[in-house]
Amino acid sequence: MRFLNRRPSPAIVISSVALFMSLGGVGYAATQLPQNSVGSFQLRNGAVTFTKIQPGAVGNVRANVRQLQERVWKVCGSNQVMFGANQNGDPKCTNSMPAEVGTTSNTASIPTTGTATSVASATLTSGNNYLGLANPTITVTPSSTATTSQAASVSCTLTVGSNTSTRTLTIMTPDKATPASAALPLQLTGTGGTSAVSCSSKPVGLATGATAPTVSVTSAVNAIQIQ
Repeated sequence: MRFLNRRPSPAIVISSVALFMSLGGVGYAATQLPQNSVGSFQLRNGAVTFTKIQPGAVGNVRANVRQLQERVWKVCGSNQVMFGANQNGDPKCTNSMPAEVGTTSNTASIPTTGTATSVASATLTSGNNYLGLANPTITVTPSSTATTSQAASVSCTLTVGSNTSTRTLTIMTPDKATPASAALPLQLTGTGGTSAVSCSSKPVGLATGATAPTVSVTSAVNAIQIQ
């Protein structure tokens, strides 16, 4: 029998090397990647998490600032207010403060017949939107002929332009001679026109023939331009 002394073919050499690399050369291949060899195709979805990104590595240079609002870190100058922010984070400043309209507190006697009575009002510039605020303080005083505690149901309405907001509160005096007071905060947005507070009242549990308590309301009205 004759044995042929032949060299292995190139195909056998290549396949043997590939087999060797697959069995024992994985560590070498994984730690010796050539530059620019890993692309988006080699990365699995979700493979890059925030813990793999160095803090401060991604800034506005790499981010698409047309899709992101940069952080506002500047401030407006003295006697200026910020009314918005540019996409690059620069504040929008103006010297104009929001318009504010208000009245001093006024006290009105509210009849216990259910008729609405105006307490305070102010005129607002048309074409603007406002936030209206009022804090009516209601006082119920027993009649001089009362023999026990008396109560009244008081409704106050805040008007801002064409919008209205109403709240109702029942107040009872502690005895036949001592007045009782309570506040009824109101707020509402609306357009220009008139901002006003009006109230009405009715006695509660009044005995037949008894004189109703007297009701008074003290309030101011304020409105701040919001647009």
